[in-house]
Amino acid sequence: MNIPNTLTVMRVALSVVAALLVCAGFKYAASASFVIFVIAGSTDWFDGYLARKMNVVTNLGKFMDALCDKIMVIGFFMVLLGLGLYGEGYMKFAIFCAFFSSAREFFVSGIRMLAAAQGIVLAAEKLGKYKAALQMYSIGAIICAHAVNTDFAAPGHWMYYFAFYSGIATLAVSTVLSIISGAGYGVRYRHLLRG
Repeated sequence: MNIPNTLTVMRVALSVVAALLVCAGFKYAASASFVIFVIAGSTDWFDGYLARKMNVVTNLGKFMDALCDKIMVIGFFMVLLGLGLYGEGYMKFAIFCAFFSSAREFFVSGIRMLAAAQGIVLAAEKLGKYKAALQMYSIGAIICAHAVNTDFAAPGHWMYYFAFYSGIATLAVSTVLSIISGAGYGVRYRHLLRG
């Protein structure tokens, strides 16, 4: 396994550690979760950059990159919703966003599997990358707000409000991009769905 693919797999492992920490109750666990999540998210850029620079772009790498992004995002949606970190006022909205975003991921994965059966590997598209970046920012921001609240006992601090509401805003934008990109996949690869 080459270095970019190793980084891709590390993204899932780091995400699991970050998820466990955000669920833990000890001091600074949420802050540690935020730091590890940021590191995990950064590998999404580095693995692609290194793959291109080292000229080791492979079908396996494309597949794993897309899969690991989905595991990371959908897994954290479940964790954050389960912990109620979107607050009562935004919980239903967050559930709505998580539902449509997750549905898009399963729909696109289905198209990828149909394409793979015909020997075609679909790489991630630019709109999907923007969507994933916004989703990761949103999740990281909500974890950051939680860390400010629990580790530093400052729920009324401007950092808390900035992190929380920027997380909600980017969640909304990423959901719109999820719907648009999912519809785009359906239109572009509708010939695969007819078979």
